[in-house]
Amino acid sequence: MDYQEIYERLFIASKTAGIVADMMQATIINEGKQVETVDGEDERHKRMREAKTRADEIVQEILLQALLPEYQVVLSLDVEEETGSRTCFSKQDYAYTLVLDPIDGTLDYLHQKDTWSICSAIIHEHDVRLAIVYFPKRDIMYTYVEGIGSRVYHQLKLSKVEDGEILNNRYEKAPSVIYKNSRLSADLVQQLQSRGFEVIDDSTKELGCPDAILACMKGEALAYFSDTRNIRDILLGAVLSKMEHGHAYDYCGNETDWASHGRQKEIVFSLFEKIKYFKKI
Repeated sequence: MDYQEIYERLFIASKTAGIVADMMQATIINEGKQVETVDGEDERHKRMREAKTRADEIVQEILLQALLPEYQVVLSLDVEEETGSRTCFSKQDYAYTLVLDPIDGTLDYLHQKDTWSICSAIIHEHDVRLAIVYFPKRDIMYTYVEGIGSRVYHQLKLSKVEDGEILNNRYEKAPSVIYKNSRLSADLVQQLQSRGFEVIDDSTKELGCPDAILACMKGEALAYFSDTRNIRDILLGAVLSKMEHGHAYDYCGNETDWASHGRQKEIVFSLFEKIKYFKKI
């Protein structure tokens, strides 16, 4: 699989899709969609899953079209919307999975915020080989591609694929803040708090998962604990984990494998060594 070639295609497609979605945002409406009930889910998270716009469909089509026809016979899809090009990808063995979230943060998109992003990735043999997370309103893109590493593009609209800066943050002092999503068990939260960590849900002050992971990337938080989230919602964590000092752990502190598609049962993203900071959790 030529990940660099796919990366270049998705880089251009993400940039184009970002321009389109940004133009549509001011007048967008919520078309809504039916979702299954999840035990213990609060109303805000349900509204987030129910949100759907025409932009979601258009962006997904731009991304899928970028990989047609060359890759339709090798990629299995883990995507959100039922769009026309989806039927071109008939492979379902998930040996090579294309993960797409055309508008991650649709509710924020509807509320005219800048926290939404366009996300794509390829997973092979339970490892992320490529990931792209683009924030059009901020015009910042975070990426990883196998053989190249993790990169950030500031002012993406003016950037070419070779203009990415190496993401290589390292911090000597470990912060005491840990972010999590709402599904993390109360027992694990209590264990973390008993060790002196400040555990903050990513819905606090409507922060959101992406900005919580970015706080880890900036050294403002020790880790992000993700429990049973869709892979497409935590791709920024994949970029973090592929940085020189980045890690993706399970709750026991072992380097973890990615699910081939769907939900990732448990994963912890951090720029700090587990042996020193996560023992006994």
